[in-house]
Amino acid sequence: MKKLNLEIKHDRRGSNSVKWDHKDFIDSRASDKALPLWLSDMEFKVADEIIDALSKRVDHGFFGQSMPGQKYFSSIEAWYHDRFSWNIEKDSIFYSPGVLPAIGFAINSFTKEGDGIIIQPPVFYPFAQLIEENGRKVVNNNLINDDGYYYIDFDDLEEKAKDPNSTMLLLCSPHNPVGRVWKKEELLKIIEICKKYDLTIFSDEIHCDLTRKNVRHYPLMSLGAYDKIAAAVAPSKTFNVGGLPIAQIIIDHVDLKDRWNKETYGKHFIRFAPPLDMVLCETAYSHCAYWVDEVMDYVEDNFDFIVSFLEEKLPQTKYKKPEGTFLAWINFGAYVNHKDLMDILITKYDLLIEDGIVFGQPGDGYFRLSIACQRDILEEGLNKIVQAINELQEQ
Repeated sequence: MKKLNLEIKHDRRGSNSVKWDHKDFIDSRASDKALPLWLSDMEFKVADEIIDALSKRVDHGFFGQSMPGQKYFSSIEAWYHDRFSWNIEKDSIFYSPGVLPAIGFAINSFTKEGDGIIIQPPVFYPFAQLIEENGRKVVNNNLINDDGYYYIDFDDLEEKAKDPNSTMLLLCSPHNPVGRVWKKEELLKIIEICKKYDLTIFSDEIHCDLTRKNVRHYPLMSLGAYDKIAAAVAPSKTFNVGGLPIAQIIIDHVDLKDRWNKETYGKHFIRFAPPLDMVLCETAYSHCAYWVDEVMDYVEDNFDFIVSFLEEKLPQTKYKKPEGTFLAWINFGAYVNHKDLMDILITKYDLLIEDGIVFGQPGDGYFRLSIACQRDILEEGLNKIVQAINELQEQ
């Protein structure tokens, strides 16, 4: 089996990378030399098999309109069956140009203007934006924070779900940014409540492959307890190919399928899929499981390093290794004001991380770091944070 050398660093500047070249996307004060630990984008080169397959397809020389073929569907079906025991039928797989556009399509497909859509902050910030910009109402079912370990407030969820104006739950599973991988019994309780009050569930499972050792992700639809569900999966986070926007939306429910088609095909004429993106999927899902497994081993070691580092130098963070994702969610607000820390990190220490407040009010004091990077990059970033906190405390 091929062995990856994940310690090799690659210069990504000059490639129009959002993470490395467009730092003003997060803060206009960031300098060109700022170290970016802020975007859910890995610093590990894509698997050779993907690069070779894309190169071969480019050499073919034709890029006309294309549609998913049997290899595309078979690769998806096999991946989710083998890793999650999830049996997906071909006619339940729908193409989308990414998960975030899919959430927008789902909001317009499955709800009407003015409807309430439940989310569970602190949660990926585009959720609220997409709900509001599409004329719906954000309904917050805040997670319970128990010293950095998060639980679902099921009593509050039921209160919000039984409101006749609430029509959909937008679930993040595994959860970004807190890193929870929901247990089977938690997912069944979610289903029980949504079924009781006839809520549609859109389950964003883009991080499903990125779990810690001995932690199992359960695809919501695989539990078979409810069919008024649409799920989003994608190769983007799993194989570090977020710049090639393709996602698979899985829908079994006949009426939801019809609504989805009316929105995507009828209104936006999303019918075809880019040829390179399909080659990417076929290759990644069929030949690159080894790459994911090795990368996740490295990420696991990075998380263990963070735990030890913070226990020694910033113990008040009470940091716990997350069950999923490659994102660290850390309470640096236990030491200093979050705005002051962001300011000094950007203006003096040339470090970019994400202020947790953008994920909703429950994120106040927390920060999100992308730690799928070489160990020395991670250590450099953490040391900058320690230095910044010490300086602020001395002022």
